[in-house]
Amino acid sequence: MKTLNRRQLCGWLAFLLLLPFSSCDLFDYHPYEGNVTYKNLTAENVARIKALESTFPAQATLKFAFISDTHNFFEEKEAMVKDINSRNVAFVLHGGDITNYGFTDEFERSHRVLSKLNAPYVTVIGNHDCLGDGDKIYQAMYGPLNHSFTFKNNKFIFLNSNFLEFDASVPDLDYLQRELQAPADITNKFVVAHISPDHGEANPAKAMGYATLMQQFTVGLSLHGHIHGHTVRQPYNDGITYLTTASANKRNYVMVTVTGNTITHEVITF
Repeated sequence: MKTLNRRQLCGWLAFLLLLPFSSCDLFDYHPYEGNVTYKNLTAENVARIKALESTFPAQATLKFAFISDTHNFFEEKEAMVKDINSRNVAFVLHGGDITNYGFTDEFERSHRVLSKLNAPYVTVIGNHDCLGDGDKIYQAMYGPLNHSFTFKNNKFIFLNSNFLEFDASVPDLDYLQRELQAPADITNKFVVAHISPDHGEANPAKAMGYATLMQQFTVGLSLHGHIHGHTVRQPYNDGITYLTTASANKRNYVMVTVTGNTITHEVITF
């Protein structure tokens, strides 16, 4: 069960501080209102990805962009979209923190920018997206908090890792294990979670279980955001690479290239 904690109280406090300005039409409607304009965006974008898969050459190189923590950096987000559109990517993965406070208005404004991408984008929920009723708005707009899709010989697993905003059941390692038990023809696995398991705000009781599953199933890349900076590490010295991409205001993101079973990545500055 989700409980109200320090981060969520801060979100409500920020909203209350903004109330005196509400007469200036700061929000068109209550920012926690669940009546979203856009719905089921994850399913919609995954359907676009699967349609591409049906025409994608069997031995072709796959390229996708990994972005995160776009928050309300709208100017930088527009520039990022423009840069990604100038490159040949199959799709875009978003590592969470689409918003600052989990407001409906923020989610919808962010989507209006991200929908300008030529390629479909798929998200995981970030801790800022959970504030107040943000998790409910996220689910109404995007879909399940944990989800996955496949593309050729690649599987992408999206895992809610926001332990402090939920409870001790997060992240759901049973779900992660089931999804990692992929058919033999899936040779590359990617896990996208906003917070890396060794971070101080991750669930400490599940960190080693998370890492053990990643090593057991030879995950190609563990993809994260949250810290607003780019890092590439192997924190458990087990051969599994944990990559974090920067926030949008740093004006860079990561391009991942997959050729057969070989995975490479580079920072793109825009």
